[in-house]
Amino acid sequence: MQVLVVSDITESQTNEEVTRITQEVRRKQSQTLVRLARSKTFQQGSLDAVLKEITEAAAKTISAERVSIWLYNQDGSALDCVDLYDVRHQAHTCGYILSQVRYPVYFQTLEEERCIAVNDAINDKRTQELSESYLSIFGVASLLDAPIRVGGRFLGVVCHEYCGEIHHWTPEDEYFASSIADFVSIAIEASERNTAQKALRKSEAQFKAIFELSSIGIGLVDMKARIVDANPALCHILGYQREELCGKRFTDYVRQQRGDVERYKQLISEISTDAKQVVKKPHLDMERVFIHRDGRLIWTKLSVSIIPGSHGEPEYFLAIVDDITERKETEIKLRTSQAAAEAGSLAKSEFLATMSHELRTPLNAIMGLSQLLQEEIVGSLNEKQKEYIDCIYSSGEHLLTLINSILDLSKVEAGKEELSLVPLVVTDVCRDVLSIVSDRATSKGLKLTHEIDPQANICIADERRIKQMLLNLLTNAIKFTPTGEVSLIVAKGREGITFTVSDTGIGIDSDHFQILFEPFKQLDSRLNRQYEGTGLGLALTRKLARLHGGDVTVKSTLGVGSEFTLFLPDQEIWQLPHSLGHR
Repeated sequence: MQVLVVSDITESQTNEEVTRITQEVRRKQSQTLVRLARSKTFQQGSLDAVLKEITEAAAKTISAERVSIWLYNQDGSALDCVDLYDVRHQAHTCGYILSQVRYPVYFQTLEEERCIAVNDAINDKRTQELSESYLSIFGVASLLDAPIRVGGRFLGVVCHEYCGEIHHWTPEDEYFASSIADFVSIAIEASERNTAQKALRKSEAQFKAIFELSSIGIGLVDMKARIVDANPALCHILGYQREELCGKRFTDYVRQQRGDVERYKQLISEISTDAKQVVKKPHLDMERVFIHRDGRLIWTKLSVSIIPGSHGEPEYFLAIVDDITERKETEIKLRTSQAAAEAGSLAKSEFLATMSHELRTPLNAIMGLSQLLQEEIVGSLNEKQKEYIDCIYSSGEHLLTLINSILDLSKVEAGKEELSLVPLVVTDVCRDVLSIVSDRATSKGLKLTHEIDPQANICIADERRIKQMLLNLLTNAIKFTPTGEVSLIVAKGREGITFTVSDTGIGIDSDHFQILFEPFKQLDSRLNRQYEGTGLGLALTRKLARLHGGDVTVKSTLGVGSEFTLFLPDQEIWQLPHSLGHR
């Protein structure tokens, strides 16, 4: 008798088939990951090319219809699709946007879960809010999302999509999706690193070009004052080759001054205590003399800064050396010329002052004797003699006025003029001056007007000098105004009082403004013939105004008229020195 044993191995064969299929899937996924790891695109290609290769490889391996990569925008408010590969059309697209405000549950799930495997995407609470605006439009039934993280930063997600029927994701699928997300992370890191390296190389190239081509000397000096490197310009300034300078002490080529060592130490301490300071880096700016190889002295503008190390500690000195020898030599020549000119001007002023005194003494005698003859104290005169005596007296009076002006101007220029500053009633000063010039204006048929601001009641000035200044301005206005009007307007300003003398006279060309206040200058020979004068009045008036801390300015239109403004600032007597001649 034979006994037959029949066993049901269906389940065993099914398990073996499942195992075989699982192993095949794992093998296929491993091959894809190895191929991606060896891809030259990762090493040489752009980020866009790498992402396209990843999405194509993932779609073919996991048999998904669509694989896409989404990255957060700059402010983290939305996910931007940077690449989507559609297997059915074998095409790459991009540009889709998912807003966090519109899909809050989905975004929260991405933040919380390591991998999102959704079999029924339409009805799953995690992805249900995407149904109408995304899933239904593209026919997506199942989703497998793996977050992209770089250095703890959540940058985006890799999305694997099944369309049509619902698909059940396996643990192998989830592991593969996470690995694909890791490859995207590596690609992003590599791209950022390449960008940083390119920027560094560009920066280094730019610095090297500046270092080599700069016309200003640049030296890199270590903390022991040894020269590490020197650019061609610095080598030229010192007269050495680069090889001769490197390793030598930088301070050996500088004529140091007392306190330099302390300045360097202070510079180091500032960078040590303020290592994190970004806006303002401490540095030294000073003029120093360098010693050329042939012994010549080179004047330079030296700027020293600190280059900190990776931890903020001082590592190098950066010395910027600008050769200013030519400028210094020019300055010395200018100072010498200026000193000579000032000495000559002072000698001239002193000479004029002395001569004015010497001339005034005999002139006073001439005028005094002429006046005695006019009064006929020593005997009567005929008409012709009276005419001659009157001519002698008027000429002497005119010459005395000229000598007084020269003397006043010389005293101011020589720094010997002293002002007696007192409070003055403005209306009294103006009334006295106007009364002196009124007869002259009337004789020419001119209208003489004035207007005084009630607030301009008191000014601090030298009484004799302010009257002299106003007389000069009014006399000039009357002299150069054939017909029309001359006016004096006094106004109180925020910082002082202005006395403006305007006329309807011949006017002045603006090209002549620069010589208007120079002594012994009138505008042209034609005016010299038509109008008497020496050109001292305006020059003296401006100098006296500036002694008071003010000034005289002019506005004029040729053929229309002129406007001269004397400005005297508000001031207290005790604030001013008794002698202002040095100003």
